[in-house]
Amino acid sequence: MREYKFRGRSIEPLVGDDQWLYGFGVHVVELTDGGKECWLYTENGPYQVDPETVGQYTGLPDRNGKEIYEGDIVRGATDIFNQFTGKVVYAGARYVVDGIGKYAKIREELPSSYEVIGSIYDNPDLLEGGYE
Repeated sequence: MREYKFRGRSIEPLVGDDQWLYGFGVHVVELTDGGKECWLYTENGPYQVDPETVGQYTGLPDRNGKEIYEGDIVRGATDIFNQFTGKVVYAGARYVVDGIGKYAKIREELPSSYEVIGSIYDNPDLLEGGYE
């Protein structure tokens, strides 16, 4: 059975450098003023997170054993390219890698042979690359 996990960047400062929280559920609250709050449920209770950064676990680890989430930037070899870099997105009931940079129109399957090299939130500069 697939494991359902989510991550999101905390609104409130956390101890240490890492502001990412990992949990098992997300709840969005619509406020009367039209705003929204997003809460991530973790083992330590609910935390408010930036809704733009919430991503679901794909169910796959990368080649180093790190969990791959929506919004991650991954790199790996494909049948066509020696090094292909892209962002992980949910499309058509599956997770895929959309190429970035000059290969932005290419979509690849998400194999576990890829390596997570960052995220679109922490490393937006990587979105300018795409192929090495």
